[in-house]
Amino acid sequence: MKKFLLLASYFFVANAFAQTPLEHTKRIANYIVSNTPFQYKLEVFKPSHKLTDLQSIDFSRSLQNRSNTVGLAYTEFISNNDTTITLELSHSGALQIVVNDKTIYSNVNNNQLKFEFLERSIVLEKNVQVALKKGVNSVLFKSVTIDSNKDWKILFQSNANTAITLEHCKQLNREVNALSNFLMSGGFTTESPTQAFQTTYDAEKNKDLATVYEQNQYKYTWTLPKVELTQNVIDPQPYWGSFYNYNYHTAGVAWAIAELGRLTGDKKYNDFTTNYCNFVLKAKPFVTYQVRELWQTNSTDYLIVNTPLLDFTSAPAMPFLYKLIHEPSFKERTQYNEFFQQIKSYIFNQQVRLPEGNFTRETPEKFTTWVDDMFMGLPFVIHCASETKDPKEKKRFQDDAANQVLAFAKALFDTRDSLFHHARHTSRPNVQYPYWLRANGWGIWAITEVLKGLPKNHPQYNKIMNLYKAHITALTKHQDESGMWHNIVNIPTARLETSGSSIITLAIARGINEGWLDKATYKPIAEKAWNAICNRIEPDGQVHDIIVGSFTSEDYRYYENQPFVKNDSHGMLCVLMCGIEMSKLMQQDNYAIK
Repeated sequence: MKKFLLLASYFFVANAFAQTPLEHTKRIANYIVSNTPFQYKLEVFKPSHKLTDLQSIDFSRSLQNRSNTVGLAYTEFISNNDTTITLELSHSGALQIVVNDKTIYSNVNNNQLKFEFLERSIVLEKNVQVALKKGVNSVLFKSVTIDSNKDWKILFQSNANTAITLEHCKQLNREVNALSNFLMSGGFTTESPTQAFQTTYDAEKNKDLATVYEQNQYKYTWTLPKVELTQNVIDPQPYWGSFYNYNYHTAGVAWAIAELGRLTGDKKYNDFTTNYCNFVLKAKPFVTYQVRELWQTNSTDYLIVNTPLLDFTSAPAMPFLYKLIHEPSFKERTQYNEFFQQIKSYIFNQQVRLPEGNFTRETPEKFTTWVDDMFMGLPFVIHCASETKDPKEKKRFQDDAANQVLAFAKALFDTRDSLFHHARHTSRPNVQYPYWLRANGWGIWAITEVLKGLPKNHPQYNKIMNLYKAHITALTKHQDESGMWHNIVNIPTARLETSGSSIITLAIARGINEGWLDKATYKPIAEKAWNAICNRIEPDGQVHDIIVGSFTSEDYRYYENQPFVKNDSHGMLCVLMCGIEMSKLMQQDNYAIK
């Protein structure tokens, strides 16, 4: 048995050595190309039963929207104990809210829907205190539309751990509860909101669902709001979705495959990137309608709608920018440029920054600097310098990218270990985040992009080069005997991880290719790493041992407890770019490029 295992291991490793980096890279790309349909499927929208998720009541899509029309919506809040929660609220028209037969909110004015999209949340206009008893709490929303030309909607949410559901309504089965959190009724007119709020209608009194009610000779019943469809990708994978969701890592895959197309001259790779970009342009207006009109704020790709995060702005714009730089003429160039210009305007005019000039975030707290944002933003900034024909703009973008590298390093690079902490809070600068591997990868990758885009006589070039070399020196010291790197760079018992190992290998191979690193010293390190990575690539191009997308934590065990999966686009993009850089390195030594 031992003999067999040794033989199997020998042949597997021998196969990894026998194939060129380009062949491995093409197999991964081919797998992605053949498994990306670039098409949404539509399915019935099912609401979240958590009050922490935005809830919406849209009377205008279910009732006739006339002036002074009454709409009723009934639901139930489920509380684990007697408590008071804060309900964040925004609504159009007039509104009364009755909880457990007690009016807790009443506004007879002609309100307008007011809200603001933040990084990972939506802020609503009003806060209402709601006393809840343990168990089931009845909640009635009574709304009156005053202006028939306006939307007739209610939005609300809470940070309380409270459920919203109809599952305790005895006249409804489970399938109905899955479709909606609300029963809806009304459609009759009133003289004024004040009269409506002073009147208890028959449907409010007994809530019998199988009854026809009448008001002003208008017959009505309790029913469901209009059931809507929502978009989804085809065959989404757990944790990460598909290769054509809208985010930075799928866009990174499209960027990497465009690079592969340029290296090989194979049209199908360029076509893939074009199809990705075209799908984004087609999806954006549809998803915007789903989010802004139907308020499906947790639907697939909803973050494409004005989300002020680099993950969903500059980073996903990279394949668009890449094509604009490298292809002077193509059919969709005008639309690509419009998309790019919108992102460019956001990045240089609206994206939140620290006083030092580097990008920062307002999550998990204000202001938190993530090393991830070096990769999310700086390649875009330095490539903008390549795209523009304006010398002043070019210099401004180069200066911005260079200054940001040093500002990020000041905040996150620990000079004792020459490694990047994953994040740092402005308000709590002494908190030490772990040296997460992929975060260190994002940092070093961004640094190489900036170095490639800067003129060598730039005032900051040497400082950035010294930072790059110090980081590479430290990272190589932590390389495992297997050739890989550990998920927490400086913890040798941490798991070996593919995406971060691929980025480090990319950065070393690129350093050799660009003449920044000594070939005799670093080529064996890159080869050892690449061969270890190849052992995680299946014959059909699937890739193993990729940590899923991760938030930040001060506890290294958070990163170690994250699932490791196969084919996650976070990792596929890294292995693709690594393979491309290794191909260039091997080409120097006259390896066959097939």
